[in-house]
Amino acid sequence: MKKILTAILLVFLLCPSAFCRQKIILDTDPAMGYPFHDVDDGLAMGIALNSPELEILGITVIYGNHTAKKTYAKALEIMAEAKSNIPVLRGADGPEQFSETPASKFIRETVLANPGEITIIAIGPLTNLAAAIKADPKVAKSIKAVVSMGGALEARLLGTPPGAFDMNWGSDQRSTQIVLESAPEFVMISTDLCMEVVFTKEKYKQLKSSAPFLADYFAKNIKPWLDFNRVIFHTDQGRGFFPWDTLAVEYVLDPTIFTPNLIKITTRHRGKEAIYIDVGQGTRINAPLKMDREKFWRLFFDRV
Repeated sequence: MKKILTAILLVFLLCPSAFCRQKIILDTDPAMGYPFHDVDDGLAMGIALNSPELEILGITVIYGNHTAKKTYAKALEIMAEAKSNIPVLRGADGPEQFSETPASKFIRETVLANPGEITIIAIGPLTNLAAAIKADPKVAKSIKAVVSMGGALEARLLGTPPGAFDMNWGSDQRSTQIVLESAPEFVMISTDLCMEVVFTKEKYKQLKSSAPFLADYFAKNIKPWLDFNRVIFHTDQGRGFFPWDTLAVEYVLDPTIFTPNLIKITTRHRGKEAIYIDVGQGTRINAPLKMDREKFWRLFFDRV
C-alpha cells in the first residue's frame, strides 16, 4: 500500500491534473483459470488496473486465448475481483470480423473523441482495432500509439520457425497488416523480447507472499499453468512460463525498461496462424529486443 500511495503522490506532483494520466484502451483475450490456457492477459490486466499512471477508458475483449464468450466472461470476473467499474466491451468472435461490435464501436468513438491522446495496448488478435479502422479510417490517424504483443523476429518457440505459431498476430493476419500499416506509432512486443523473462516457481512464491493486488486470485489461477509449463520450458532462468502480454503494459508504464530497436518490417502470411516478419523494408516500428530484467520484475511485483 505504501508503494501505491507513493506512486500516486509522484504522479500528482509531476502533473497535478488527473487528465495527465496516460489514456489507454486495453484490448485483451484473458483466459486465466481455464485449463491449459495462458494466464498472461489476466496478469496484464492486474498490472494496468493497479497503475495510477494509467487512465483506462475501457477494456475491449477479443477471441484468441479462448472463445470470445469465454474471454469476455473472464474479463468480467477479473474486473469484479478488482472491484472496478471500468467498462468491458465484447468484440470479435473470429478473424476478419469487420462488422461492428460493441468493442470496435467503443474504440472508434473513444479514439475520435480524444484525437492523439489514446494508446491502444493490444494483447490479443488485432481484429477489434482493425474493424474500428475499417469503419472509419480517421481512427488510425487519431490514435496516439499502438503497443502490440505479437510476432517473432528470430525467436523459435518449441523448435518451430519464428512466427510459425502466433496466437495474436497470426490469428488474424489481415487485421495485423491493417493496423501495422496505419498506426502513427507502432511498438512490437515480440516473442523474442518476451522470452527474456520467465515466471518461475520462485516468482510464484514471491507473488503469493508480497504482491499487493489480487495476489490470492492470481496465485490460485496461476499455479496449474505454472506446473504445466515447468514441464515444457527450461531456460537459463529456470523452468516456468513467459509472461508475454505483461510486457506490453509495462512498456507503456516505463519505456526505459526496454532498449529501443527501430526497424522497418513487412509481414508474410503462410498458413493458419503463421505470420513471418521480413526486416529492412516496409513500416517503421519500434521492436525492442533487450530489457532490464530487474526493473521489469520490480515493477511487476509492485503492481500485481
